Amino acid sequence: MSPRVLIVDDEVLLLRTLSNALREGGFDVLVASSAEEAERELSAAEPVDLLVLDVKLPGKSGLDLLRERRDAGFRGKAVVMTAFDSPDSERVCRSLVVDHYLRKPFDLEQLLELVRALTANGGQAGKSGENRASSRGSSAST
Repeated sequence: MSPRVLIVDDEVLLLRTLSNALREGGFDVLVASSAEEAERELSAAEPVDLLVLDVKLPGKSGLDLLRERRDAGFRGKAVVMTAFDSPDSERVCRSLVVDHYLRKPFDLEQLLELVRALTANGGQAGKSGENRASSRGSSAST
């Protein structure tokens, strides 16, 4: 069974680009353009192996969504993307056990490799401190 990935971003073009690339890479992909849509996907669907979410979303933020899901027992992997980097966001990501923190824009191949690593072998990648909330995205555009 293919790893299930939920991508949450309100930028339609980026959401489409990421979902197409991950599907072509063999992943089972769900998409949501808001935290509220993501909550519906997470409640209605089979469990997801990886959340890929933007910090700034309409309504509830991606970090608030992740905090609520962690509080409810979600122990899956999480990748946070943001164009609005701040020390506060990185601190919150560490407290929420985020596996990787990507600054937009980032290289699409970088994300694909990251998703492959985080979902391989039961998701053993991302356990090192290097991949936890402190990694930086490249300057390439998606």
